[in-house]
Amino acid sequence: MNVMKILSSSTCMLAVCYFTICSDKALLLSHAQESNTKTEYLTLEDAVEIALNNNPLIKSKKHTMGTYEGRIKQAGLLPNPKILFFTQEIQTNTVGFDQSQNSVDVIQKLETGGKRKLRVKVAEKEKKVMEFDLLTTIADITAKVKTAYFNVLTKQDELKFAEETLVIAKSLMSIACERFESGDIAKIEVLKSKIELSNAEMRVQDVERRHLNSVKMLQTVMGAPNIVRYNLSPVSTSDTPSLNMDTLNNLLLNRHPALKARKKAVDLSLIKITEAKRMAIPDINATIGYKRLTEIDVNTIQAGIEFPLPIFNRNQGKIIEAKAFSFKAKDDVEVVRNQLLLQLNNAFNLYISTREQVRFFTNSIIPQAEESLKIASQGFKQGEFDYLEVLDAQRTLANTRISYLKISNEFFSSITEIEKLVGVKISDIK
Repeated sequence: MNVMKILSSSTCMLAVCYFTICSDKALLLSHAQESNTKTEYLTLEDAVEIALNNNPLIKSKKHTMGTYEGRIKQAGLLPNPKILFFTQEIQTNTVGFDQSQNSVDVIQKLETGGKRKLRVKVAEKEKKVMEFDLLTTIADITAKVKTAYFNVLTKQDELKFAEETLVIAKSLMSIACERFESGDIAKIEVLKSKIELSNAEMRVQDVERRHLNSVKMLQTVMGAPNIVRYNLSPVSTSDTPSLNMDTLNNLLLNRHPALKARKKAVDLSLIKITEAKRMAIPDINATIGYKRLTEIDVNTIQAGIEFPLPIFNRNQGKIIEAKAFSFKAKDDVEVVRNQLLLQLNNAFNLYISTREQVRFFTNSIIPQAEESLKIASQGFKQGEFDYLEVLDAQRTLANTRISYLKISNEFFSSITEIEKLVGVKISDIK
């Protein structure tokens, strides 16, 4: 009886354990399925943030900024003093230094003309120029990330269209086979449908390859080659504003870091002219020391100053060089200004034209091409059209979509270029 109770208890315990394990397993599987169904999207803002933290060029520029802190520190330091030990034996009949002159001198270089303050100013201006250079690099990398991001989006859409074309080609081939079996069309129509299906399959493979290449380019620009999130959040172009060229020009002239860097370089060149002129003022070497005359047992204190006479070298060459660099810096401002304005003008014109074309494709051309293929496919199925008319409608839709993606990519590129040049998101431009 006890054995039966024990067996019964054991059976119950095993059953409980079994159901517990099964329920836990089911729970784990449900969590796993939930995690697999969740799609992690990479937004444009995420991509830019990753690039700002990981792009090696930006990191290199940031580390370079640290060198300018060192230059400012070094420029403000005083020259080190020098100490001079000197002994001179007076000729006697005995050997030794009992009849000698011994001295200890401390020599300190005294910089005149405010040279040290000017060196600090030069180092600070150089750092300011590099800060704007860093901002220019950040703007360039941000634009490259956006361009690469838009390229991936374009390839995603192109792949989707290619796959849809493949589905259509399979459907048309199936219809062609059915009509051939019923004796409605000749075998050549079936062969044409098979050729078009093969072309559609190869097109999908080609777009998949280019899509992977565009993803790799985005990863490289972001400085994150191992990131695994390929699903990108779409970027809407429906709310893009109308832009005014005068407003854009003012934003560029007031905000672009490359132009600010050139203007700071002009300020730097003027300080360097002053520095070159001040270098012509001679520095003073001040000396103070102690001297002992052992022969007569006398201790003395001596002091003196030393400075060169600026007769031949008055730093004329460096002054001429500094003035030439100043003229060049002023010319560079105009060069950069004109280049940026030209780039902005080109981006603005591209934006205006492609903005209208994207809307026209979206609202009119693509729906008409899709409707045309739908009518031709239905007519072919019902025997009203031959396969050439369906093929023509299919290719028209494919070419229309390709043209749309090309114009859409150019539109995105114009937005990216404008935002890079004016330093403001296009949606925030008033």
